[in-house]
This record gives sequence, C-alpha cells and structure tokens, in this order.
Amino acid sequence: MKTKVLEEKLQDRDIYTVTQVNQYVDSLLKKDPILNDIWVRGEITGFRQYQSMHMYFSLKDEHSELSCVMFQGANMHLEFEPEEGMEVMCRGNMGIYSSRGQYQLVVREMIPKGIGKLYLAYEQLKKKLKEEGLFSDQYKKPIPLIPRKVGVATSIDGAALRDILTTIKSRFPNMDVLIAPTLVQGEGAAKEIVQAIKVLDCSDADVIIVSRGGGSIEDLWNFNEEEVARAMFEAETPIVSAVGHETDFLISDFVADMRAPTPTAAGEMVVPDKSELLERLKVEKRRALSSLQRLVIELRSRLERVVECPAFRWPEIFLEDLVQQLDYEQSRLHKNVRSLLDDFNNSFENQKKRLRALGPDSIMERGYSIVLDKDDGVIVSVEDIKSGDLVRVRMKDGEFKAKIKEVK
Repeated sequence: MKTKVLEEKLQDRDIYTVTQVNQYVDSLLKKDPILNDIWVRGEITGFRQYQSMHMYFSLKDEHSELSCVMFQGANMHLEFEPEEGMEVMCRGNMGIYSSRGQYQLVVREMIPKGIGKLYLAYEQLKKKLKEEGLFSDQYKKPIPLIPRKVGVATSIDGAALRDILTTIKSRFPNMDVLIAPTLVQGEGAAKEIVQAIKVLDCSDADVIIVSRGGGSIEDLWNFNEEEVARAMFEAETPIVSAVGHETDFLISDFVADMRAPTPTAAGEMVVPDKSELLERLKVEKRRALSSLQRLVIELRSRLERVVECPAFRWPEIFLEDLVQQLDYEQSRLHKNVRSLLDDFNNSFENQKKRLRALGPDSIMERGYSIVLDKDDGVIVSVEDIKSGDLVRVRMKDGEFKAKIKEVK
C-alpha cells in the first residue's frame, strides 16, 4: 500500500539517472570561477603512474584527501619526478569522474612546495622575454666548427669547470681556454656573471660557455635573472648555456645561442674531437688523391686520343684542306670584285653618255650657239650687254667675234 502511494507521488516528479546527476554536478563545478582554475597544496599519497603515462594520486593534509589525475599531456613537461610523501602545489580544475561518481582535481601544473614565488617569478620573466624576442631563433648565432679559443664563465672552484676543461683537453689537447672566474650562486652572483660575460665578449674567444653544476632552484636562480639574460642576448660572441642538470631549464638556456644539458656536454658541443678531425682529413685526403688520379688517367686517355687523331699526326692534311678552302674563297672574291668593277664601269659609261647628251656641245650640234663677253663669261640675258659691246660667239665648229649694234 505504501509503495503504491509513493509511486503515485513520484508521477509528477523528474527522475534522473546516476549519469545525469554526475554530469550536472560536473557542469556546476566547471562553471565555478574558483574551481575552474585553482591552486591546491598538499602531500602526495597513493601515487601511481600507468603505462599510458597518466598519473593518479591524492593530495592530503591533516584532515582530508583530494583525488587527483594528471594526464600525460600535462605531466610530460614536469621538471621533477613526483614521489610519495612529496609536498607539492597543483594547479587545475575540479571535475567529476563520472564512472565512479568521484570528484577530482584535474592537474595541469605541479611544482614542489617552497618554490612557489620563485616559480611564478620565473614564469613571468620567461613570458616577458619571449614576447620581446630574446628566445627567437632568428637571433641565434652559430657555434664555430673549430674555435681558436674557448671562453668559460663559471666558478673557479666548481666541478663544472673541471668537467669542461677535462672534456676539452681530451678532445682537443692544444685548445686555448680563457677563464673568467665568477660567483655562480648567492648575493651578487648575477652581477659577477654579467661582468664575466662582458669580459669574455671583449676578448678573442670564439665561443663562450656559461656554466655551473646542479643544485636547487634557489642555487641556480642567478641564471634566471633578467640582467644575466640580457647580457647573454647582447653579447656578440656565441654563448652556450650549461647550467645544472639535464632536467633543469633556466632563462639562460632559452636566451643562449645553444643549450647544453651538462657542463661536460658543453665541452663536447663547442670543441670537436681532434683525433676524429684528423681521421676525417685523412679520409678526405685519400678521396682527393683518388679523384685526382682518376682525373689524370682520364686526361691522359683524352690526350692519347688526340695524339692518334690523323689531323694531329699529319697536320699537312688539315692545312691542305684549309689551303684548298682559301683558294676557293679567293676565286669567289676575285669573281665578285670583277663583277662589281664591270657593273661600276657600265654605270660610269652610262653616266658619261647622259652628261654628253646634256652638255653644251650636244646642244650646239642642234644649231644653237653660246655668246661670251670679253671676260669669257656666258651672256644669258640682253640686260648683260649694250650697244657697241664686243662679244664672241661659239658654235659647234668654231667661233667668231661680233660687235653689238642694237639691243632689243
């Protein structure tokens, strides 16, 4: 009877599935501005990492625990290995693991407790310098293949210097190394590092290694200072940053022209192995000699073919052909010149005939005459003479003198 009454009451109510409830709660969590981007501090417990590389653990304090998950896409950038019992600070968003109805923190960032302020300062400076272009590849200077001198800025008593010098000596025994001693941690270290870089940049070093051994983030912090970063960027000499261990990434690593995971690796990167170079030179020398020998053989073969050529053995044959060709061309030239002269003579005779036909003698043959004054000038108008003037009259077969009686 009671069951039937309950069923009647529920007829007017919405009934939700478990999944719907979990999805609704998850949406509420994601809409909350605090829970959507929250930092949580606690001790890691129940840490496990599967083959998928996803990390599952809980954060606990004195009174509570909070389930957490950090997927591979986020944890692959971690610069340390999370461990059971480690105090950490995690950033992420709250959500529901629907299958188990368990709310959890989806972690996007994780840093060890105690370096929160330094980490935030590191991220802010990194973002600032990146936006200014100090990390851009377009400003990276190439490391010389065989430097004449290597500059090293590091502690004179540190293991980093010993590692670098040992590596360089083993690879290139007679390589010159210029050392600029500097503090690498503690108060005032950043200014000394900047000064060491400037000293080496003004020297004749072809490449500079800025280095120190491993340590805590506090120990390495001077290489995260802005003044060190700008000194490295402004240097004209290529710089290799070799600070800390392979997992340590510092501002100096991003600004430098090349990053070395360790001081030893820096020595290997800036100085080639001399024995390997000599061996390569021997190989190249053998290749060059072999190529030269092949070239000599080929040229000798070509010379022998030329020597055996009939024109080379009996050059008169080649000359006879040229002489015959010369005779032929000379004959053609003679014929052409004769033809041109004949054409010229014919044209000249034709012009002479035309000139004769137009000349005064031809005109006088037709009954005309020429009247000349006492100065042998031709009289062409009656205005040039007057009564009583003496003139000469030239005809086709002679001339006579006359006196003007009347001018009309």
